[in-house]
Amino acid sequence: MSKRILRLLSLTALIFLVAFPLSLQLKQEGAGTVEKVTDKVFCIQGETANIAVFLGKEALLVVDSEYPKTAPGLLQKIRSISSLSIKYLVNTHYHGDHTGGNSIIGEGAEIISHKNCQASFLRTLKPEDDPKSKGAPQTIFEKEMTLKMGEDAVRLLHFNPGHTSGDTVVVFPTAGVLVAGDLFFHGMAPYIDVEDGADTANWVLTIRQLAEKYPDYKIIPGHGKVTDMQEWLKFSDYLEYLRKEVKKAMAAGKTKEQAQESIDTSRFSYIADIGQFLTKKANIGWIYDELSR
Repeated sequence: MSKRILRLLSLTALIFLVAFPLSLQLKQEGAGTVEKVTDKVFCIQGETANIAVFLGKEALLVVDSEYPKTAPGLLQKIRSISSLSIKYLVNTHYHGDHTGGNSIIGEGAEIISHKNCQASFLRTLKPEDDPKSKGAPQTIFEKEMTLKMGEDAVRLLHFNPGHTSGDTVVVFPTAGVLVAGDLFFHGMAPYIDVEDGADTANWVLTIRQLAEKYPDYKIIPGHGKVTDMQEWLKFSDYLEYLRKEVKKAMAAGKTKEQAQESIDTSRFSYIADIGQFLTKKANIGWIYDELSR
């Protein structure tokens, strides 16, 4: 079997693993709820993921778009916040539960992402797909980008691979709010996209660097309730602990399955297993795979 076919099969499996289980298992309580985080920032709880809206003086900036089937309803929720046009749609990463509605939410807007997010988005398209009609990000950045929203400046930051190879953190300095994307699954076991280059060491470092710079900011996670930096730091503690324990298990010659069975995660009662896919056991397995690369 050729490397190209193997790669296509791998990507097909990845799309299935990311989109299908999340859509079935990550049903958010209160889906469709619009939460006013500050006077200018709103969080819409999508069916599985959160969407952030920044209310500028003359236009809106939206972060993420969820799925094609949920995007029309999300657009109605956005219109309930303001009738202003959407100037920018920012994707925090390429997964379908955050970019699937791009062509609907981002129609007429400038769609922006990190360069690796755009590359991963394009790799998951079928050969017959038109990138523009699928809402592929048009504008990319490498480390940092500033968007002007009237008198407000919005910062887009990338801190090397974490949850994926192309995560973007969106900072609203005048509002004191940070949008974490899937660098934060609040109160639940995260997905670790090893296939796309996830790096949990960088992930932990990113959270702690942001906590030092923005200690009092409100955090909009990719999944779960809006919270504060202390909760995000607790999440980083969980990732750091798993890395340490997996390293110890590997040094002792344990297989991935043995590591999954032997590592004690009982201290992390605030991290819930979601279905059969997003579990602490799965997290141990993904980190084992990451450290085996």
